[in-house]
Amino acid sequence: MNNMLSKRFRLALLLGCGLVLASGCGNAQSVQSENLFYMTDTLDALQSFQDHAAQISIIVPAAYHLDKYGTVYGGVDPRVLRIAASHDVKVMPIIATFDQDAIHAFLNDPKARARAIDIMLYDARHYHFYGWQFDLENVHVTDGDAYADFYRQAAKAMHAHGFKISMAVIKSEEPVPVSDDTGFSRFLYEDWKGAFDLAKLAKIGDFMSFMSYDQNTSLTPPGPVAGIPWMKRMADHLMQLGVDPHKVSFGIPTYSDHWYATYSDKRGPHPTRDEITWREVQNLLDRYQVKPQWMASAGVDYAYWPGANSVYHWLFIENARSFAVKLKLVQQYHFRGFSAWVLGFEDPGIWEVVKQQTKPVHY
Repeated sequence: MNNMLSKRFRLALLLGCGLVLASGCGNAQSVQSENLFYMTDTLDALQSFQDHAAQISIIVPAAYHLDKYGTVYGGVDPRVLRIAASHDVKVMPIIATFDQDAIHAFLNDPKARARAIDIMLYDARHYHFYGWQFDLENVHVTDGDAYADFYRQAAKAMHAHGFKISMAVIKSEEPVPVSDDTGFSRFLYEDWKGAFDLAKLAKIGDFMSFMSYDQNTSLTPPGPVAGIPWMKRMADHLMQLGVDPHKVSFGIPTYSDHWYATYSDKRGPHPTRDEITWREVQNLLDRYQVKPQWMASAGVDYAYWPGANSVYHWLFIENARSFAVKLKLVQQYHFRGFSAWVLGFEDPGIWEVVKQQTKPVHY
């Protein structure tokens, strides 16, 4: 009798374990993922990297800049290099500029392009970088072909010396301007989106970090940093273009947005927003005694309260819950992993989500 009960117990236990695994509970959902995190030169970012390096595949310091002469200047904190080396994390710094005129001059100057590549190769060798990520934004649509040509030139040089190359690309869900009567979508297309031939760029580099955040900005009404329907449209657009999902590192925000009214002599009264940290979110909620609500349709928490002259403040919050929902999209579309902006801003709870849902790739 005891043997029969024991057999029944073991059978029930096995069946129960099978149900747990089938439901994806616990660590059963974790998948191989290239976990890329950006960091800026702040103590909060450094501490977060130190504490969570084991969950990170690639660290991308926003550390270098590019001018019109092809001078690549900046540098990575040596403490970041030491932490990365001790945890088998690859270092891939950003080279950034938002200066449209300087980008145009650089892309159309062969000597400047060659100079930039020489500097990139020197620093990559000297500091043992994994490679480089380009973050040239505000590129005019007429410079799109020149940018792709330079990216190809740089990729050839980096690959010849064993380094990787990637590109951060602007959010986009349509290949042409959206119809409107204001000219706003034309502005976005000509100055921000239209220069990026995503299918072409994906084939050139090792991967692209697709910035699927900043759904709403200070130029739009308040709204989520990156709502789930919006992010799905971004992902669907990439798939419709034929981009290999294994070339996509899908953007996930860790910052939150706070909207409020302000005034300047140049613009007069106008709305604006700040990208704020998790700690600043908690301060605002406590100061104004408001409780966030879950916006199920977007997969985010939000809050609002009246400010001066009854003009409302709005807060759209990225936290562990929203991070988990976004991370499921990465898995759903079989992307290589995610690119999270930015260390030091995050809800500490996201690290348990990362631990539960991913097995970080280490090269």
